[in-house]
Amino acid sequence: MRRLKLSISALARAPRRTLLRWGAALGLVIALGAPVGALGSASGETVHFAGSVTQAGVNPCTGAPGTYDVTFEGVSHTSIAADGGFHHTATVTGETVFTPDDPGQPTYTGEFTAWDGQNGAVGSTITSTATFHDTLRGSDGSSIRDRGVFHLTVLADGTVTAALDSFVLVCP
Repeated sequence: MRRLKLSISALARAPRRTLLRWGAALGLVIALGAPVGALGSASGETVHFAGSVTQAGVNPCTGAPGTYDVTFEGVSHTSIAADGGFHHTATVTGETVFTPDDPGQPTYTGEFTAWDGQNGAVGSTITSTATFHDTLRGSDGSSIRDRGVFHLTVLADGTVTAALDSFVLVCP
């Protein structure tokens, strides 16, 4: 088991829908990027990571500018079977604080969870799923919630047999 300190400043600038897609795609790259020698024997890797990001942003419900402070920790696990089959999963949890530039606007604090997973085999069907949800509570009693789900199933010939990309934002 390895521990890794991860900085995601570039990821933090991306919209959440992009993060869902990126997480699913990264999982596929990790799983498919196994060394050729790993296909002859089973292998696995678990990575624990943590970090924090501070960046300018806007309240997604009002457009008010401010600063996001995000702390997170997570774990990623990839297993590759001797026959080339793979399984990858990652979970990230953390806390978010949004502080508006205008002190008359509410400050929001809350928690988030993101998960992604992939299964398949080289030259076979591959599935990829990612989810995200958070709830932020405002200093004025309001709340912001968002939920996202991304799923893709691709056959060995490249045919997509299932695709879902859903994102919901609930504002006060």
